[in-house]
Amino acid sequence: MDGLANSCQSRVPLQSDGEDVRLPYGITEDDRLAHVTEVASGLACGCRCPGCGERLVARRGANKVHHFAHHVHRACAGAWETTLHRLAKEAVLEAREILLPKAVAKVGDLSADVAAATMFIYEASEAEVDLGDLRPDAVITGRGRQLLLEFHVSHPCGSEKIARLRTRNLATVEIDLPRVPRLLPRGEHVEQILRTAPRHWLHNAKVAAEEDRLRLIAERMTELEQRRRNRLYGRIADEVAAAWREPTRRGHRGWLTRAADAGFGEFTGVPMPGDRCFAFDAATWQAAFVFYAVVAAAGHTFTAENALSYLQRQGMLKEPFKLRRNWEPELEAHLRERVGGFRSPIEVIADYATWLAERGVVERTQTGWRADHERGWEAKARIDVAEAARKRETDLRAKVIFLLKVAQLPTRLAEPWMDRVLPGFGESPRALAQAGSDCFENVLRRLRELERMAWAGGAPVSGDLLGLPLEELRRTRQAEANARQETQRRIREDFQAQTRERRRKESSDFVDALLAEAALFMGEVDGLAWVEHAVRGGGGTTFDEGRLGLDRVMQERIKGALDDERRRIELIRHVETSRHGEEAAMTVETLRCRQELETRALRHFSGNADKSRLWLRTTQPALGRSPWTHAVDERRRDECLRLLDAALPKGKRR
Repeated sequence: MDGLANSCQSRVPLQSDGEDVRLPYGITEDDRLAHVTEVASGLACGCRCPGCGERLVARRGANKVHHFAHHVHRACAGAWETTLHRLAKEAVLEAREILLPKAVAKVGDLSADVAAATMFIYEASEAEVDLGDLRPDAVITGRGRQLLLEFHVSHPCGSEKIARLRTRNLATVEIDLPRVPRLLPRGEHVEQILRTAPRHWLHNAKVAAEEDRLRLIAERMTELEQRRRNRLYGRIADEVAAAWREPTRRGHRGWLTRAADAGFGEFTGVPMPGDRCFAFDAATWQAAFVFYAVVAAAGHTFTAENALSYLQRQGMLKEPFKLRRNWEPELEAHLRERVGGFRSPIEVIADYATWLAERGVVERTQTGWRADHERGWEAKARIDVAEAARKRETDLRAKVIFLLKVAQLPTRLAEPWMDRVLPGFGESPRALAQAGSDCFENVLRRLRELERMAWAGGAPVSGDLLGLPLEELRRTRQAEANARQETQRRIREDFQAQTRERRRKESSDFVDALLAEAALFMGEVDGLAWVEHAVRGGGGTTFDEGRLGLDRVMQERIKGALDDERRRIELIRHVETSRHGEEAAMTVETLRCRQELETRALRHFSGNADKSRLWLRTTQPALGRSPWTHAVDERRRDECLRLLDAALPKGKRR
């Protein structure tokens, strides 16, 4: 039977199938807890359910996981809890060692390790021991120490039972078994119960003693922290009281201007109790708040904390109030005792936001306040339009002041000019800046022209002077312009005269250089004649006039013609030199060939000079001339030598 069980175990691994009625254990006829692999298949197993006592069927097929099932199908959800409790008790009673968990003492954030996890060896064990008001699942005894065990399957030990264990100082360990897989072999179940399942101390005397020590430390730390807080709260209260007495300042007028531009100026400057936390007057910080709520956060829900963060970034709070946003209740109570009328910035902002909500500026939501997105967009557009108009006015005033400074006129004239109706425009510069029309751009353009005239050396302008006292300056600039024109005219005339003289000299120098160059390869007479002809032809005048009036183009043309003439003459001379050289070479060659022929003839005629000379000077029919006349090169010399050989007696031929 055991061999068959082990064989099935190797083929079909035990695993949970998700049905609570499937059990790995049953109660045998001798009231013993048996694993499904330890009994026969089917009803022959003779087992009952540990929970309800009904008959079980051992199913040990080859296709399904081994398990017990009720013979008559019924729901028995508590069977596994009962089985696991009984299995844990049996495992502890049969074993002689069990793993004890690590002992750790904890009090609040303090903790200390008391003992490491260890194996506890025991000599005796007993289940369900009656200890009066306690009945632990098991009690084990080893080395003179008694240890209580509780097995947590579905319900852990309650607080009342743990209190009784601590009152009676009974060392107790609870082993957590809810996550133990159901369909495992018995050996793995026992290993989980004795060693690997999570476990913890319900009571440990050493842990309790250590917790008492940690509790004393925690109380001491709490006392020290309270003293530190009292000192800190006292210092903060002194700082807050000093700041509370400080008067508020007027803020930058830009905040009020922006609120007025957006159409919410009437909602600023409202007295709010406790607003002495702000460094600026109520109108300023409220204008900043309205801008944040209605424009910056339009369409989004914001809280008092969000608004406070914005105001803090804008520097609206006094120094002690910059450090904290959320004031602890204990600190607030301390400050209310020390500072009369104290309220935290969050409270003041919340009251002001509520006041705005009552007047329809913002609306209350579940988590804060919210401004209508379209209303915020319209407010932003109004602010942009107003700021653009102010910027145009500021830029216009700055340009006029700068113009007056450049013109060395009093700058106090700028402000009256801003409100004076301009000729040709029908409105004052201030009104034109507010409107920002094309007329305003024309005024700016005219101011830029007048500014250029005002600078030293500027050109005078004609037409309207925009009502500014610049007529004297214009006359001065006109006189300066006339003087500059006269000076420029004289400069141009001097320059033209210098240019003509320079060109005459350049032309004369060119002709002189041309004469010198032509004389080098033509000779003085021919060179002079060629240059005179070229100058007269290029200038169309006499040589003396032409030599002073040649422009650069004509100079280049004559220079090119002279270069062509030089190359032509050099080519002719090169050809003549080559021909003379060839004639000299031919003469030398002829003398050498005739000398060789004369020497050979003298030798062939046995040194008879008369016969030799007669043969050389006599016309030979084969040559059509005398050998002396014919032997002008090596080829003809060889012809004469062959003829000389033929003229010898037969016996003397070579």
